[in-house]
Amino acid sequence: METIRLSKILGKCSKETIASLAEPIMQRYPVTVIRKPSKTLVMVRMQETVAKAEFYLGEMLACEALVELEGKKGFALMAGDDTQKVLCAAVLDAVCKTDLPERAKVLEALKAEEQVIAEKQVREIQKHAASKVQFNTLDVDY
Repeated sequence: METIRLSKILGKCSKETIASLAEPIMQRYPVTVIRKPSKTLVMVRMQETVAKAEFYLGEMLACEALVELEGKKGFALMAGDDTQKVLCAAVLDAVCKTDLPERAKVLEALKAEEQVIAEKQVREIQKHAASKVQFNTLDVDY
C-alpha cells in the first residue's frame, strides 16, 4: 500500500481501530521508539481558488512519532493531540514495510476501514447535497 494512501486511512480511522491492530504487534515484537509521541505545530497550506496562489492559513496542533520494527522505520504525523493513537499509527506504518505474517491481516483490515470511511463520506455529501446552492455569475454557467 502506498504511503499517502496509508496515511489518509490512518488519519481517518478511530483510535480504537488503530490500537486494536497495533497492540498485538507491539506485544509480540520488540518496537523501538526512536522519537516518542509528542505534540507539535504544523503549518496548514491552502490554495486561493481564483489566482491559484498558495498561502499558509495558520498553524495546527499535531502529534508525531517515529518507531522501528524489525529493522523498518514507521512514522506517523496526525492532527490533534492523541499521543497513543499516533504511536500505534507509526507501528502500523512500520508493519506495512515489513514481511511479518501480520502484515497481510493489517493491510486487509485497513482496506476494509477505507471502504467504511468512503461510505461515510458519500453519506455526508448526500446529506448536504439537498442544501447546495448554484451560483451563476453574469452569463457564465458552471
